[in-house]
Amino acid sequence: MSKCTLRPRADICHLCDFVIFRQSLSRRPIRTQKSLNTVRTNFPSSRRAYSRTVQQPQGQPEVTSKKTTQLLDAARKVAVDGHTTKADLDKAFEEVKVTVDFLLGLRILSEQEAPQALEQCEILANTLIETVSLDKKYRAASALLSLDDTGSKRGQSLKLPPATQSIQDDLSNLAFSIITHPPVFITPKILSIYVRIQAALKRPETLPQAFNLYANKPVPEEGSSPTRYLSQNPNKVANAIPQNVADLALQTAIEAKQLVVAMDIVEFSYATKAFRRAKFVRKGLLPATGVAIFPMAAYTLASQVALLQTTMETTMATNVVFAGITAYVGFTGTIGIVAVTTANDQMDRVTWTPGLPLRQRWIREEERAAIDRIAGAWGFREVWRRGEEEGEEWDALREWIGLKGMILDRTSLMDGME
Repeated sequence: MSKCTLRPRADICHLCDFVIFRQSLSRRPIRTQKSLNTVRTNFPSSRRAYSRTVQQPQGQPEVTSKKTTQLLDAARKVAVDGHTTKADLDKAFEEVKVTVDFLLGLRILSEQEAPQALEQCEILANTLIETVSLDKKYRAASALLSLDDTGSKRGQSLKLPPATQSIQDDLSNLAFSIITHPPVFITPKILSIYVRIQAALKRPETLPQAFNLYANKPVPEEGSSPTRYLSQNPNKVANAIPQNVADLALQTAIEAKQLVVAMDIVEFSYATKAFRRAKFVRKGLLPATGVAIFPMAAYTLASQVALLQTTMETTMATNVVFAGITAYVGFTGTIGIVAVTTANDQMDRVTWTPGLPLRQRWIREEERAAIDRIAGAWGFREVWRRGEEEGEEWDALREWIGLKGMILDRTSLMDGME
């Protein structure tokens, strides 16, 4: 019987053995992560029936996917780091610029390339705003608490007013160049990301033009070589600006104190035919269908109820029951419609002109509410001072509201003037 000799093991504590074992395992996932990052996924477009499934040309390597993945990791690393310096911001911006320049050089794009490039801009924009916020926080703390030299140096590393201004402008222009690139099809996701970028950067100047491109930009024809562009109908329901996106854009313009931009945002979003048609489809189509089929349903119900009585003929009983149901539902529904369309509790400073049809009041309520927000932001905060505003901007706003079939500060609805 042979005996196996065992080598003596060196004395080592269990803690050190565990640390060495963890270090050997921590090196393995790097290759796996690199292989996973090269996977490309196709996201279908959510706007209209247009679908673009463009494949990468055979002679062109998949550079976009790798650049986008590397840029995601770099931008997220900068975003997570709380000690962001000017060098970090410049490096992140250069990486974003390289990716955007590469994207603008392509004539055929897949559906995920433009959203991914805009996501990089959004991450950098949020990082930039957080850096400015931290800068203000540390400067205020240093001034109030007289921090030591270490804290002062840290505050100086975050002090980037001129550089921040330059990066904000360049990043805003990069994002705008993406949506204006002819092969880029502006989907609701792309529009939402773009509005969030400009909202974070406080740059609402290009938002009206972005809304106009969303509804009027020519669509690349699928399978055409060379690429042909088809014009689209801006009044289609699918071309309506989502209300949450329009609200964010309007709030950005109000915070930036740009009246003309805010008015243009209303014109290209809430005041469009596509927006009104979309509201009717969402909220008015079902009630309208019910009104259309109501007479048939009421007559069927009346004919069945007439069979339950023996005091009069069936035909006469059917007519009586049908008239009663129609009168009850008709009068009740009319009162409800009038109550909904004439309610003014939600109105602050902007109301409807007398004589405007009720259907117009209902379908344009979001437009009136947006204009009401603009008037409230540019007017006096104090209720008792309303009506005392003056100036060129206020006069232009009042005239614009009047052309919309609305009244600014109706005297009969002001406090103390009932």
